[in-house]
Amino acid sequence: MKPITVALVGALALASLAGCETSVTTTSTPASARAVNTALPPPEALAKSVKALDTTAFNVAVKQGVMTGGGRVDPAAGKAVLSMGGTVDLGTGVGVTRLSLGYTVLAPELYIKADFGDTLNEHYGMDPTTWMHVDRAKLTGNALPLSEDGKLDVGITELLSGTADVQRTDKTHYTGTIDVSAVRGSLAPTQDSVQKAGAKAKAIPFKATLDEEGRLTVFTIDGASIDEDLAMELTFTGYGSIDPVTVPAGAIECPASVYELIG
Repeated sequence: MKPITVALVGALALASLAGCETSVTTTSTPASARAVNTALPPPEALAKSVKALDTTAFNVAVKQGVMTGGGRVDPAAGKAVLSMGGTVDLGTGVGVTRLSLGYTVLAPELYIKADFGDTLNEHYGMDPTTWMHVDRAKLTGNALPLSEDGKLDVGITELLSGTADVQRTDKTHYTGTIDVSAVRGSLAPTQDSVQKAGAKAKAIPFKATLDEEGRLTVFTIDGASIDEDLAMELTFTGYGSIDPVTVPAGAIECPASVYELIG
């Protein structure tokens, strides 16, 4: 059986909006974040739209290989609700299994909920309906939406900062290449896919769309011809909209066996 790691079940740690709380409050977006970026050179305009993700609340939907998901992130408050899922072949003894992984982050606290199918759920002592509180002191990896010092870090700006040869094709559309070879954290491609891609992982074509206010709405990495795990689409909506993020009801302490999965 292949090792069961966060990278294997998506290492993208972002998730479907289905099931998120429905009550919404909104905050005003700073004027600087609403400025139209067409007066800026293309690399600066795109970089500005990516940098805004570090300060402005947003919803995000993600497609990467066989994994799909989405979620909501409030970087100023250090809060996020994230989940993802997909059907993955885990190899001998398990086979094709539908996996799902969810996060609730109230930095520095982290909760996870996972469903790896009946066989693995029983093996690792997981109830797929129960949230588990993670002790950061027991973590050894970095494929989680928290930095080592306990700050919210979903990895989006790190992933999207490795662009080059950025061109503007019209007022709101951009193209170029992106280097994903050195990306780490919850949005990183699997190391297997990066190693197989070799030098190609350093210059994968991308397309990006900004709205009329210069905010990033879609970022597509066209890596499917290299490896399906290197194909990704991120869609951003709801800038300035903040859904409530609270401690999951009924959460338990994470069993020792589960740390084998999350690093």
